[in-house]
Amino acid sequence: MDDPVSVHVREMASAWARGRPVAAEDVLAEHPELNTEQAVRLVYEEVCLRREAGQAVATAEVVRRFPQFRDELEFLLDADRLMRPLAKAAELPEAGEDLGPFRLLAELGRGASGRTYIAAEPALADRQVVLKVMAADQEEHLSLARLQHTHIIPLFSEHTFADRGLRALCMPYLGGASLGAVLEAVAKVPPGGRRGRDILDAMDAAQKGRPAPASSDGPYRRYLEQAPYVKAICWIGACLADALHEAHAHRLVHMDVKPSNVLIAGDGLPMLLDFHLARNPIKPSEAVADRLGGTPGWMAPEQAAAMDAVGAGRPVPGAVDHRADIYALGLLLREALGGPGMLAAPPAAAARLRARNPEVSVGLADVLDRCTAPRPEDRYPDAAELADDLRRHITDQPLRGVPNRSPAERWRKWRRRRPGGLIRTASWALAAAFLAGGAAAAWAYFGQRVDEVVDRLHVAQRLRREHRYSEAADLLRLALARADGVPAVHGLRRELGAELHAAELGRKATELHELAEIVRFRHSLPTAAAAADPGIRQLLDRWEATWGLRATLLGQPAGTLDAETEQAIRTDLLELALLWADLRVRQAPRGRGEGQSGAAAAGAREEALAVLDEADKLCGPSPALNRQRRALRQAAGGAPEDARPDPPPRSAWEHYDLGRYYLRAGMIAEAAAELDEAVALNPSDFWANFQQGLCAYALGRFEDAIAAFRACIALNPEAASPYYNRALAEEATGRAAHALDDYRLALARDPGMTSALLNRGKLLLEARRPAEAAADLERALPTTTDRPTLARIEYALALARLALGDRPAALAAARKAAALGHPQARDLADRLSRGDAHRTYVDAYSLL
Repeated sequence: MDDPVSVHVREMASAWARGRPVAAEDVLAEHPELNTEQAVRLVYEEVCLRREAGQAVATAEVVRRFPQFRDELEFLLDADRLMRPLAKAAELPEAGEDLGPFRLLAELGRGASGRTYIAAEPALADRQVVLKVMAADQEEHLSLARLQHTHIIPLFSEHTFADRGLRALCMPYLGGASLGAVLEAVAKVPPGGRRGRDILDAMDAAQKGRPAPASSDGPYRRYLEQAPYVKAICWIGACLADALHEAHAHRLVHMDVKPSNVLIAGDGLPMLLDFHLARNPIKPSEAVADRLGGTPGWMAPEQAAAMDAVGAGRPVPGAVDHRADIYALGLLLREALGGPGMLAAPPAAAARLRARNPEVSVGLADVLDRCTAPRPEDRYPDAAELADDLRRHITDQPLRGVPNRSPAERWRKWRRRRPGGLIRTASWALAAAFLAGGAAAAWAYFGQRVDEVVDRLHVAQRLRREHRYSEAADLLRLALARADGVPAVHGLRRELGAELHAAELGRKATELHELAEIVRFRHSLPTAAAAADPGIRQLLDRWEATWGLRATLLGQPAGTLDAETEQAIRTDLLELALLWADLRVRQAPRGRGEGQSGAAAAGAREEALAVLDEADKLCGPSPALNRQRRALRQAAGGAPEDARPDPPPRSAWEHYDLGRYYLRAGMIAEAAAELDEAVALNPSDFWANFQQGLCAYALGRFEDAIAAFRACIALNPEAASPYYNRALAEEATGRAAHALDDYRLALARDPGMTSALLNRGKLLLEARRPAEAAADLERALPTTTDRPTLARIEYALALARLALGDRPAALAAARKAAALGHPQARDLADRLSRGDAHRTYVDAYSLL
């Protein structure tokens, strides 16, 4: 007797043969009893049927559709790729050719996995991009699409050209040169005689003959211009360690860290490239069936041993995890500081490095030795700690990951940190000598407390860099309490206080951002609907408290907050000010003339204008703010202060800002046009994609909406709203199974999302699954106090109870819905309440 999944597989194949393709989602929705192994087999059958039909099937697309089976599908499809007969050989293009929507301008480089080009997109005003073209079976985008970080090159889009057996990754064109090219260019200068400026000169020389990037100036170039070479390389290393830490947090090991896979962008920003070998960590004795790679000479010992084992068909002998990347980064830094031929293992490497470059200190050589320790457990435990030590070396702080074993180095660092301290130290030396005997015991006691306080300070600084402000503030309070009573640590207490102040500011900025995110998710559509939201009063109360902190958040001395956080504060304050002003006017009593309602409306406009005027001063220019102020002044019967038209938006943010204004005003088509431009200029902007999806849905362009929300999910997989809104669009196109799956994913991230529970309950009822529908609707009831929403839930629950044959429960729910004002509920309650002798047949499904 066939197992159940074999029957479903045959039925699916038969349907495809008849020209009526069946999606695996539909079969799984009808048969939830299938286990994971059976479900994956069914999905794989669909993949095979699609290939037989001549369709290109990307692993990324399959995994996006079935994220609950991600690990199983990635393993299976990678193994399938290795076992399939070779497809048509990839025909790599030449510069000057067109490839899909791209015109290839020049070749940047080539490697084992493909070629890289500068390309133009004629459809987007000849925007220049970098196009990495590879064989279609390469899966780098699966890794790169998960990562969003300052020092990781972002992925704009992925394209498949099945007729040529090619896949292309589209990324921003940032100019600059690879670190490998830079090191080759500076090799003519002895390592001890190099300057940070030499890095820029080499990069600019490599840039000659290529198009200039959009930005080729900024703080990164200015730092490299003035920094000593050793500190410049340490800074680059710290940036790369940050990037690796982000990848490792997503359980990705890069596996190919080397100079040619690092870009120094035109503005001086270091960026990590080439994730085509990236993979999940490998466990000891694991049998690796998919790809495993690396570059000889740039691999950790355990990675090289794993490659040998896989090549021989044996399980890997030991774990290969994030520490392999730390090893490779240590090799990269050693070669950058000492020149070629510096890949020897410790301890000989440290002596050779310092002989080659006397500017490398004992402490820094020890840092690199720890990175490249043969045993993974002897290396830095994570890339964040390595980044911290590299930055501590740059700022002349004591190192934390290795012993500070050189007294001379400690003395030099101390002098650079406290240039005035030498004279004071000499002045006190004689007096200290007389007191030394009695003070020794006290100093040992207080010194231990000082070390403890300093350790807490360093941990808190790291937490603040990771935006974990509440944890940092708690630790700093403990450190301040511990510092009480310790003599001669006034400077340390001041530093603790300054750090605590910055952590508290960061916490307030986080609370502001959380409120702004609620606004963006809940009040993106025209605010006539937003004004009726039952939670709007609480939202306005929170806004007033947050707006009161504006001077505190933005009135700090330069450098208190990092530039990224400060800009986020301005953007969030602007978003909240625009919404508050709009809602304040909409909620004012309507009336004409000089009566009470007219005066109230005029007062609301004045309050709104005052807030918008202050937002303009605090947050900078905004096309949306200018239009909203003009509209308010015209509504008050006055002339705008400046009647000149606004300049057209140019940047991605200006298009987004204007699109949000049109969306709030109910001008959906105009909003869609602006948001399309915003996404074209910055495809990795979550909110531009999200608002674009809302516009497309409102305009009935459901396929475009699905594509926009799919991009949002790739950018922020943990947000519930993109799954929910994609479910709405899929429901509108009749893809009930897809919609049900997306409602499930939304509820996994936000179990109390009322609208998802209600909509899924109704969809389950339409699918004649009333028990599951009733369960969802019961869960939805306690999640809201909004009467119209409760009425819809009770009415749907009445139908579900009726479909289950529970007439009394159906009647009770119908009466509740009627009491809450549902228009059809009273008729349903009347029909259900008739006596047994005259009971009328009521079909729940006919009332849907």
